[in-house]
Order: sequence, then C-alpha cells, then structure tokens
Amino acid sequence: MAKGIREREFQNLMIQWSIPMDWSFIAGRKLPRETTQTVLATQLRDALVRLNPEVIAGFDVDAVVEEIVATVNAVEGGLVRANEQVLHLLRGHQEFRGADGVWHPLKLIDFENPSANTLVVSDEVAITVPGKTSRRFDLVYWINGLPVVVVEVKSPTAKSGWADAAREINDVYAAEYPWFFTSNVFAVASDGLKLRFGAAGAPTNLWQPFRSTADDEDLAGQADVQRSVELLLNPATVLDMLADFALFDTSGGGVDKKYLPRYPQMEAARLIHERVVAGGSKGLIWHHQGSGKTLLMVFAASLLLADTRTESPTIILLSDRTQLVRQTSGVFTSAMGDAYFHQPATSAELRSLLADDVRGVISTTVHKFADAGKSLSTRGSIIVLVDEAHRTQSARSKSLAGQMRAALPHAKFFGMTGTPVKNLATDTFALFGEESDPGRVLHRYSVSRSLRDGATVPVMLDPHPVAFELDDQALQAEFDQFADDFDLDDPDRETLSRKFGRLTSVFANPERIEAVCQDIVDHYLAGAYRNGLKAQVVAYNREMAVAYTDKLNELLAGFEATQVLAEVGVHEKITAEVNISVSESKDEDPTLRVFALSETEEEEQKRRFLTPNDPLCFLVVTAKLLTGFDAPNEGVLYLDKPLKAHNLFQTITRPNRTWVSPTGFVKTSGVVVDYIGLAEEVQRAVTDPTAEETSKGGGFVTDLTELVAEFRTTFARIEDLLADIEDLDLSVHGYESVRAINSFLDTHPGAAEVFSKDYRLLARLYPLINTDKRITKYQSGFGLFGSVYTTLFKKSSDEDRKERLGELGPMVLEIINAHVHSFAVVAGQEEPLVLDAQGIAVLKELLALVRPKAKNDGEDQAPPSAAEILDHIKAALDKGIEPGSAKYTALAERIKLLRDRIIQNSQDALEFLAEALRVARAIVNAEKHPDETVVVVDNDHIGVLSRIIEDHAPSGLTVTEKNLAEEIDQVVTRTLAQSWDNADARNRGARRATAAVFRRYRIKPVGEPYDSTVAYIEAHYLVD
Repeated sequence: MAKGIREREFQNLMIQWSIPMDWSFIAGRKLPRETTQTVLATQLRDALVRLNPEVIAGFDVDAVVEEIVATVNAVEGGLVRANEQVLHLLRGHQEFRGADGVWHPLKLIDFENPSANTLVVSDEVAITVPGKTSRRFDLVYWINGLPVVVVEVKSPTAKSGWADAAREINDVYAAEYPWFFTSNVFAVASDGLKLRFGAAGAPTNLWQPFRSTADDEDLAGQADVQRSVELLLNPATVLDMLADFALFDTSGGGVDKKYLPRYPQMEAARLIHERVVAGGSKGLIWHHQGSGKTLLMVFAASLLLADTRTESPTIILLSDRTQLVRQTSGVFTSAMGDAYFHQPATSAELRSLLADDVRGVISTTVHKFADAGKSLSTRGSIIVLVDEAHRTQSARSKSLAGQMRAALPHAKFFGMTGTPVKNLATDTFALFGEESDPGRVLHRYSVSRSLRDGATVPVMLDPHPVAFELDDQALQAEFDQFADDFDLDDPDRETLSRKFGRLTSVFANPERIEAVCQDIVDHYLAGAYRNGLKAQVVAYNREMAVAYTDKLNELLAGFEATQVLAEVGVHEKITAEVNISVSESKDEDPTLRVFALSETEEEEQKRRFLTPNDPLCFLVVTAKLLTGFDAPNEGVLYLDKPLKAHNLFQTITRPNRTWVSPTGFVKTSGVVVDYIGLAEEVQRAVTDPTAEETSKGGGFVTDLTELVAEFRTTFARIEDLLADIEDLDLSVHGYESVRAINSFLDTHPGAAEVFSKDYRLLARLYPLINTDKRITKYQSGFGLFGSVYTTLFKKSSDEDRKERLGELGPMVLEIINAHVHSFAVVAGQEEPLVLDAQGIAVLKELLALVRPKAKNDGEDQAPPSAAEILDHIKAALDKGIEPGSAKYTALAERIKLLRDRIIQNSQDALEFLAEALRVARAIVNAEKHPDETVVVVDNDHIGVLSRIIEDHAPSGLTVTEKNLAEEIDQVVTRTLAQSWDNADARNRGARRATAAVFRRYRIKPVGEPYDSTVAYIEAHYLVD
C-alpha cells in the first residue's frame, strides 16, 4: 500500500522503540527469505541446533525444519485451529522422530531467557503467491524465524484510524494469507495516537489497549502509544503471552475462539500465580464489574496448572450460581481434555471428587459444600478462585463459605469482586485480603480505568418517577367503614392495615403496572430497539414480574408497537419472557409453578436473548439474572424495585458491557431507567472508596438530568458563537440559514473549529436524551446545526466520515428521519456503510435508481450493493475528464468574468452557480468537437463544475455552494456509470437525482440554477 511520509515516520518510531528491548532491525527486503515464504528457515534451523544441544545430533535438522514449515503453512481446519496447533508446537509440546526412531520434544523457543532467541523486527515485509494480490505488512516481529506479531500502522495525521488498520489485518491480510498468521501470537493496530492489540480475525470490539495499572490514567497520545509498545512488544511479554496467555476453545459445539488477556487480567493472574508459588494462601482481586473477572479466573487457573511448582493442583472455580464458566469451559477441554475438567452435578459428586484427590479444574457452586463436613481434603495444593466474592462469603462457621473452608482447611482462597463488602455480616477485605497488601487488595482495576480502556461503557441513569395521588382521609374513612361493616376488632384492623398497607399494594396497582409498562415500551421502541439492543425489567417481586410480562406482551402486540416494528423491518413481533426462581417446595405458590425453567430451558432462553435477531427482546426478572448474567447486547435496564448497596451496583452494571451489532452499531453507553427514584442510593452504591476516585464512582453512572444540562449549556455556546449573524432564526431549517452560518464560519478564523467541537458534543448527547421533553424546543436548532456540520465536512473522505461518525456515536433512525431533516439512512446490502448525512441521502437516491443487472444464464442477478455503487463512483471520478476545444479563449474569458463576480447574498451565490453551470456545459460541449485540443483545466479527479468552482470561486462563496457543485458532478458521474434501458429512463433518473440534491439544500427544483444544472448534466451524456 502507498505510504505517506508521516505514516512511515511513525513506523520508524516503533522500530526505534523496539531496538532497546533487544529486537534487531532487518529491513523486509533484506530478510533471508523469498516473498512466498512464511518462515525464516535459516534462523529457525540455527535456533533448533542452539536450543537442543543434547539431542539435536540425532536428527536430520533440515527435515525437522521442513516439517515445522509444513505445519505452519497448513490452515485446512481454519485459522484458529491452525493457530492453536502451531502455538502448541512453539511451546515445545510436539515430539519429533530422530534418526534412531526415538521421539523427542524439541525446543523451538527459549521462554526462560528471551535474549537466547533470535529477535528480529522488519518493515515492509512482502508476501505473495501466484494468483493472489501481493501484500506488504508494515511491521513483523520474528522469534527464531517465526512471525509472531504483525503490526499495521496509520499516520497520526491521516483520516483513517487504528480500527481501519485492524480491519485491514482481519479482512485483507489474514483473509488472503492465513498461513502467515498460524504462528501469530497477536496482531497490533495503531494510528500513532491509539494502539490496540487482538487476535487476527477477531472483531475490532475485542481489540484492547495494553497498558499498566501502575501508570498514570491520563497518559494519552503518542506517549501512551510508546508506553504500550514498551509493555506489549517487550520480548518477555510476547513470550509470556505465547506460553501462557493465548488460550483456545476448539472443543466443538460452537465457533472456534482464541482468547487473549486484557492487561489487568494478565497482571492479576500473574500475581495470583506468584502468590501461590511463594506459599501465600489468599488474595483479593478488585476489578470493576463487567471487565472480565471470569476470564481472569481461567487465565489464572491455566497458569497454575502449567507450573510444576504448584504440585499438580486442584483448581476450584467457585460461584454462587450454576454454570460459572460454561462459555469458557472449552478452554480447559481444548488444552487438557475432558478428564481434567469437572462439573459435579450434585453435592455427593463434588465430595467424591475432592475425597479422591482429583486434579485439574472443578467448576462448582458454593451451595454444593453444604454439609460437606470437616477436612474433606487436607491437601494444600487446592486453590479456590471465588467469583463475586462479596456474596455468600462470610467467616461464620455455619455459612456455606464457612462449611467450605472447614472442608478444605489448607486450601488457598482468592476472591474476585467488583463490589467488596464490609459490614457486620461480611468483610470481603478480611476474608480474602492479605494484610501485607495495600488496603488488603492484591490487584485493583478501577472504574475509571475500565471506562478509559473501553473494557466497559458508562451507564446513564434516567429517572422516570411514577407519581400517584393518594387521598389519605378518604382512604382511612373507607377502611373504617369496611371494618365496621365486618365488625372487626382493633387487632384485626391492625393486622389488615399492616398486610395491605405495604409497598406491595402500590406496586400491584393495575393502573401503575400499565403506566410503567407503557413507558417501558415507548422508551425501548424509541431508542434501544432500533439499534438492536435488548432490555431487562426488574420488578418488585415474582408476582409483579409475571404481571409485567403479561402487560408488556399485550402492549408489544398493539398497533403503535407494530408500526415501529414495520418501520424498522427486523421483526414482525417481539416478546417479553419472565425468569424467576420457583422452588420445588410443597408450599410454593401453584400459580408460579408454570414459570419454573429447567437448566436447559433457562440456557435456551438466555441464548435467544443474546441472539440479535431473535424476537425475545425483554427478560423480566426480580432476583435471578441480576448478577452473573453477561449480556453485552443489553442496552437498557428498567428498574422498578428498591435495591441498596452492592445489590444495586450489581444490578445497574448489567448494561455496561461493550457490544457491536452485526450491522456495525457500536454501543457507547448503557441506560438504567429508574422508576423508584434511586438516584442518591445509586451514587452511594457506586462510590469508589479509594482516595484517587471521585465521589460519584469515577464517572460510571451519570444522571440524565446532568446530560440535559450539558446539552443546554453546549447549545447556548453555539448560540453565543453565532449571535452576530443578522436575522438568524434557529427554528428555520433551510438553505438561507445554513448558508448564513457557513458564511460566518468561513470569515471568522477558528469559528468553524469551535462550532464543530461543540456540535460533536451535542451529537453524542442527543441519542441519550432525545426522548426527554426538556430538549424538545432545541430539536429544530439541532437539526440546523447538523446540516451546517455536514456541509462543512462534505469534502471529507469516506474514511474520515466513518471515523468522525464513530466518535459521534450512532443516531437512532427515528431521530435522523424525524428531527434532523437533512439526514436519511439506508442500509447497504453487503456491508454497513458509514457516511455523513448527505452521503447517506445520495446513496439512498442511487439505490432507488439502480436497476438489476442483465440476466445471466436465465437468472436475475441481484442489484449491485451499496459498496459496489460507491466503487463505481470512485472509479468514475478517478478516470477524470480532459475537455478541450478551440473555443478555449472564449471559455477562459467567461471563467475570468466568473472570478470577478461579487457575492453579497445567497441569491448572488445561486446566480454565480447558475453561470458556472453554463460555462461548465460549454466546456463539456466543446470536448465533443476535439478538432483542436486545448486543456482547459487540470485533471484533479473532480468534475468540470467542481473544478471551476474550486479554481475560480469569488470571495463570498461559501462551502455550501462548493459542496452543492460537487454533488451535481456526482449526479453526472452516477448517470454516466449506469446502463439505462433508454434515453427517457436516463433523463428521468437524472432529473430525480438532481431534484433530490436541491431539496437537501432547501432549494426549490425549479428555475435557476436547477434548469442550468439539468442542461449541464444532459450535456455530458447526450450524443451529437
């Protein structure tokens, strides 16, 4: 790929940062390899001889090298399986047959002494095979001749970012040359300002930063990238990742997966391992909720099992819920086989496993330790990793945790929690924390770090208090009359008053249930549903959960809901289902027994909820699934139950997981809609009691009122900025207003940058608060600002627009269509395309005009996709136009007159545009008579009209007219690029496209400059 100088400079910087870490630089063109080869065979051969001095004499080394190269180049089972097999080989676990017929393991890499390996970093590494497009990797890091890290960089000043670099690795390099990635430990993508690493082929939302919890959280920009390079690409880290932290799930039953650790997981797992090896007995891991504690336990267990110093341990993965590591159990079976992973179904089976000193991993719940007895196993090599360590864990001997500790008196206990508890009943710090650890915490990953790293997203608190009127006197009078009628004495009256005067009675009121459920449906359909997100509803008790489910399903089948479903076009119907605990006790309410779910049924329900296109969109709960249920696609939680402390914190973290939808929507925040009025309680629940954190949980929860206030303040700043524009009415969204603002921004240095910055903030806030009535009066002005912003940046490339809109956060379709009138959205047929507002509208017009291609073999081919249409546009623009004519002098004079025009108002600008169109038409007509060829303007990849405007624009012409001219030329390009049935169809299509462009700019498609535009377009394709 072509390199800009700044990109190459950053590439060289990464090399400079790598050399002090013992990487030797060899330019890609000087590597001892052919461009068809994956492995540096000479370096691999030297390493085999150097690292295996005792046995290598009995081998044909060249034959071994050939066998290794063949293994590296084999990808028949898919990249993940091939990667697992090759890393198994690199770890020294594969045996080779010597000349004497004896099998020996051979060391390919020295993990204990990184400097004993041949460490090379190369730039511009080419790879090619016959029949494939040649590719060139920006940087490749080699260990003993094997490519273990591939880096793709973008310039810090380029329009593309790190995500584009990651997609290039996934969609181009790994897709076309997968065998170059079978020995890959991880891939790196960076734009010089941000760096992310991930498994090649993994979705970009799984690519993570690599930092250190010991560093300043505010480290950013190039300093942050340099620090990441020094940490991640240190040979010791690469080898550590290769040896112990690249885990696989290829056990079957699902998609093959490769797991790489986040840096806090890696740090914490190492600390647990080091403590066990050093003879320690406990430790507390405090990581923000939703940041991956379950996978941390898997990494820690893998480290402990692989180390011979831990004396073949038994690792107990403990939870207070079933199937803790169902989603990652395949990691252990892939690595060790089924015999080393155990999930006891009963307490008796658990006791049997421990009594028999079984080794490996046991995944179980604390409840199965009930009545386990004392000293069930006295081994000291039992390590218990406790998930959600603040729950069911106490020092009381009769508690479940107490019984577990009595059964395993010499075991080591490590607790993972996002909400440690310290009260009279439970002290997580004392139970798991080592006194010598700072604050009794072995490792800490804070809320603010988690948010900054993108490991979790912030949660917005949206209060929806439910008001009701109560006439105390009338109620008391009616109750007294009732008691008198039935001749109730005072004790009976008091009993009834206590029983039915509780909060339950208010929650069970049918009118309240309907009001809350209607609000839930309205809120969900207006926002979360349109982005593919799903929702949980937390009801006061089990009976209310059932009642809410019934009411929600009734409303979801109603006319208003079906209208929204038809508009979005994904489901014909969506539903809610209840998930509550139902006991097998004979005292259980018979009306609730029907809602009991078996383990299989519950897993299937959760699977459907996690499936984006499944119609199950609501899970209604009261206690179950509030903790431990990892649903990244949950965007909103409707809370209608009083909760406190860590229970409240656990609940409101449900929507804080990161997620990218199949259509490319990036979840940037979660929402908790609060019907109880828990704002103060929430702030207490999320308060982080460490000195460096804020009193409001490090930015984890934001009250919607704060967002509304920030929106108003930002809007007011823009109003103040534009205050000097005469007669500007922000409620009028039309060409005059857009042009007036553009003219002001053009003539005031720095104003456009200030405007753009504030508008982007508004755009990030708007999707979060668009249903709030307090911002209704701002919607017209916000739409106007959106048109101005779009016009300002219309000339940005598609990549720039993708990056910018990614920063802004996606807008709901209803918001775009209803309020920001210059925007329209259409989905691509093959892949999501992210354009700016006018680009999307143009694309929509194109899709409406394009007909299916000609029949082939008797079958209709599908219409071209959005991506194909854009490719046609780019190809046509790249082709260029070279008009020429003997009439050049006359045309040049007309252009000179254009330059001398004085533009004082928008009408002058439109007249200038009309005249420019007439000149452009004359140029196009002139090129049809090339008896004397004189180049009028240079071929700079834009149309004739755009070039005239660009080169000869008078003062006073704003970016609005320039962008309108560019769109007119795009209509020309699209018209020329398409095959039409006849001239009439072509003319109608061109006129429709032209009219659509004019309407977007709030200009009537009649008179001038519309007539000149049509004439100019016709001049391009009419044949004399």
